[in-house]
Amino acid sequence: MDTIPRLNLDKIFFRNCKYEDIPQVMAVNRKVLPENYSRSTFLAMYNLYKDIFFVAIDESNGNVIGYIMNKLDVTKSFFDDSKIITKGHIFSIGVLPEYRRRGIASALLSLGVISMVKRRNAKEIFLEVRVSNKPAINLYKKFGMRIFEEVPYYYQDGESAYLMVARAEDMLPIVEKIVQELKEKGKYQNGVI
Repeated sequence: MDTIPRLNLDKIFFRNCKYEDIPQVMAVNRKVLPENYSRSTFLAMYNLYKDIFFVAIDESNGNVIGYIMNKLDVTKSFFDDSKIITKGHIFSIGVLPEYRRRGIASALLSLGVISMVKRRNAKEIFLEVRVSNKPAINLYKKFGMRIFEEVPYYYQDGESAYLMVARAEDMLPIVEKIVQELKEKGKYQNGVI
C-alpha cells in the first residue's frame, strides 16, 4: 500500500449528508458521472444509510462539491465463500472537476470506509469502477483494494466494470490516519467517527 495521499483541504470540510443536501449531491452526480440515479434512489440511500453517507462542502459558499454514498450487503465473503458477512459497498463517489487532486476523494473514501467498519461492522469493502477510469482505479489501489474480477457490459453504455475489493482490516491503517488528520485539522463536522 502506498503512503497516505497528501490532503490540500483549505476551505473544505466534511460532514454527514443532510436531507437538504440531496439536490446538490444529485447535481454533483450528474456533472461528474455518467451513472445518474433517480431522486428516489438518493433518498432511499439517505434514509437507510445516512450514517455512512458523507459530503464535502466548500466553506466559501456552503455548496456540496463532493460526496460518497455507501450501502451494506450481507452475502458471501469475497475471500472465503463459506462465510456470510456484512460488506460495505461504495455505491457512488464523486468530486467536482475543479476540486480534484486535493485529496477530497481520499478523505471521503476514508470517512465512508471507517464508518462502514466502525458503525456497521463491515468486514469487506467493495465497489464497481469503469475499466477506463484509471485515476479512480489507482486511487482505490492506494487504499489496498484490488481488482477481483471484470464484469462485462456493467454500465448502460456497454462499458465493463472492475469489481474491486479489500478486507476492511487491510484498509483501516490508511483510512484511520486520514480520518485522524481530518479531526486534527477540524475538517470533519456533524457526528462521531
